[in-house]
Amino acid sequence: MSDRDTRMHVIQCADYAGPYEGSFIPMLVAAANEAGTRGYRTTVCLSEIARGRDWLSELDGVAEVRFITTVDRRAAGIPSSARELRSVLAANPGPAVIHTHFGKFDIPGALTRVGRRHVAVLWHEHTPLNDDPGARLRNTIRYSCLGPLVSRILCVNPEIRMRLQARGAPARKLCDFPNAIDLRRFAPIRAGQRSAARRALGLADDARVILHFGWNWHRKGGDLMLAAAETLAAEPGLVVLTVMGEDAVPASGREHSVVRRVPPSKDVRDLYAAADVFLSASRAEGMPFAVLEALACGLPVVATDLPILRELLAGLPGATIVAPEPAAIAAGIRQMLCLSESELNEHAELVRGRLRASFSLDAWARRLVDLYERLLSDQPA
Repeated sequence: MSDRDTRMHVIQCADYAGPYEGSFIPMLVAAANEAGTRGYRTTVCLSEIARGRDWLSELDGVAEVRFITTVDRRAAGIPSSARELRSVLAANPGPAVIHTHFGKFDIPGALTRVGRRHVAVLWHEHTPLNDDPGARLRNTIRYSCLGPLVSRILCVNPEIRMRLQARGAPARKLCDFPNAIDLRRFAPIRAGQRSAARRALGLADDARVILHFGWNWHRKGGDLMLAAAETLAAEPGLVVLTVMGEDAVPASGREHSVVRRVPPSKDVRDLYAAADVFLSASRAEGMPFAVLEALACGLPVVATDLPILRELLAGLPGATIVAPEPAAIAAGIRQMLCLSESELNEHAELVRGRLRASFSLDAWARRLVDLYERLLSDQPA
């Protein structure tokens, strides 16, 4: 790197305001720490709706935090966001990387690069693409027209990469880049933690608890979960916790008495700690943080058959892939509930070894900042 490059400014833009930090905020922290060790500064730009979140304290001391006031797609919204990003750049002259997450900052980020030779822009595609005709048309226009302005498009799984290429994204800009998991935060659950978490939720110590995240009710298979719960109703002590988004309104349908809808916790670890099995009944996934976090906590996982889940869970003990049908989901849950304590402990140790090898935060952050440096250097990326 040249002297000029050592002044690189990393700008992380994320339309994220979840109630807990999960593994995504630790990813931003790890990237900022790695950038800092190399002499680079980081600014994290968030949507206004993130103000007041407890996890903002995680960024203290590692990055400057700015809030972007307008990130919607209305005619006035995109130029306004681009102007705010330009002001962030102007405050820190020199080479810069703008790395956008979750879509809403993508177009402002690309527009900000126009006329700025020493700015690299990365779009980070975390979520599966919508297949309805209108979404496909918007995607095709966006990726074919603005894709050439972007330095890289990071895809959390190969399926997303192939779909983006089919919708006009330049193939040479696409890069497989799986996310990471915070293995320090998501550690195996101890007996005392499980009892405390269950007491907080009003659950008996001997309950058999299935955890399901349903904040996007259709995509997360809420209807499949309800139908599977009905099949499992006769199981003694069974409780299915489905965690709803703060503003989520599930589709109408029957809800069985064994199902309890609970709001998000400020610490998602409390939810994993209360559970015996994690259920992913999803119809589509990008990079399923929750599945990997649950495994890291020692929970067995039942997951519906999706390409990314087949890839992630292949050969992992304590995880089973099932057809997206209520009977198959119920059978998978019964199978996981029958595992002995010694089997669960053995599985957890083997799984964490695999997760450390493939999804380490520190290794992910080093790979990311290496990419930033390549994109801003004179060397071919």
